[in-house]
Amino acid sequence: MKKIFIIIFILFLPFIVNAQTTIDEIYILTVDGTIGPPIANYIIDRIEKAEAVDAAVLIEINTPGGLDTSMREIIQKIMNADVPVIGYVTPEGARAASAGAIIMLACDINAMTPTSSIGAAHPVSMGAKIDSTMEKKIVNDMLSYVASIAQKTGRNEEIAKKMVSESISLHAREALEENVINYVASSRKELFKQIDSSEIIKNDRVFIMRTEHADVIPHRMNFIEKFLYHISNPNIAYILLMLGIYGIIAEFSSPGIGFAGVFGAISLLLAFFALSSLPINIVGLLLIIVGFILILLELRVQSSGILGIGGVVGIVLGSMMLIQSKAPFLRISLSLIIGVAIFTILFFLLLATLVVKVHKSKVVTGREGEIGERGLARTVLDPEGQVFVRGELWTAISTEGKIDANEPVEVVKIDNLTLWVKRVSSQFENS
Repeated sequence: MKKIFIIIFILFLPFIVNAQTTIDEIYILTVDGTIGPPIANYIIDRIEKAEAVDAAVLIEINTPGGLDTSMREIIQKIMNADVPVIGYVTPEGARAASAGAIIMLACDINAMTPTSSIGAAHPVSMGAKIDSTMEKKIVNDMLSYVASIAQKTGRNEEIAKKMVSESISLHAREALEENVINYVASSRKELFKQIDSSEIIKNDRVFIMRTEHADVIPHRMNFIEKFLYHISNPNIAYILLMLGIYGIIAEFSSPGIGFAGVFGAISLLLAFFALSSLPINIVGLLLIIVGFILILLELRVQSSGILGIGGVVGIVLGSMMLIQSKAPFLRISLSLIIGVAIFTILFFLLLATLVVKVHKSKVVTGREGEIGERGLARTVLDPEGQVFVRGELWTAISTEGKIDANEPVEVVKIDNLTLWVKRVSSQFENS
């Protein structure tokens, strides 16, 4: 009877205790820059791929921070993932600041290189200036958020809250001593050696980490993901916006669907995509648009430069107001704005010169285009006859008396379908 109970116990043992999963495959993700929608989509997609094959995920982080919404999407995915997620601030001298620090707190295991830092997670206004009451609400919300994350992952709640309330930043050894991180490792190989054989319980599953000799699979961003990430940089988005407007202006200056119009339209669409995830000031955007309209009007009505100067001023002021944020990584570089202003002035002068040249140039089409053209008298003009001009036979009247056949003539006037011509001087013929 006792043997029967032992057999039954062995058979049902897997259902009584949590099933163990050995982790011997690790996906490597790299976050090097501002955290925004492209980074969030990249991390979420790769974690889902790792879940499909029971592979752990190592996120190597070096970031100044980023958008709150993208950070929360990443954290939600990390904390609800069916596989372990490891955060690692690397390389030496890297940082996990602001949103990056909170993402690190959410990871199942986290580590830092010896000279890296973590913290400074005080929320920063991403849009227009807010009053003290609203700022206090935002800070309190973030304090509650990081405290719940630290409690869930077993890390120091008080230090996590001070990262938000006092913007404290810790170097690696301090973070380890204060139970903000689990390990300090100077290399990925050293980290894998330290966490080897450790256990992680997640979603009622026990994961045994076999990392020292694990299969390491890099999962970098593909071309499209990199492209979308780079254009979401405020400076790149601003350049695309300017190029788009330049292209549209150039197209209007010389009508017809040409390269400038197509290039301008594509640049504007990419700029609007990038700016959609940034804290845009509508007044600044309107100032830029009005500035370019004034430049376009200057080219049309020739106001002695008044509209053009007003346009340049509008563009510069609008550029400085376009993105309002205290976060330096979300601001447009002042040197870039100055460069764009200088380029705009040169662009305006170039277009103005071309427009003036077009207005002063000789008409070469229509009736007016015939004036000044030269041809041959096909018959005697006394004073009327026929001339051959620009490949066509015309009825012509001489303004200088009789002109013999085959003499060169020059058109001086056109009246309906009759040309008035004169004899070409002998000086021209000899030349």
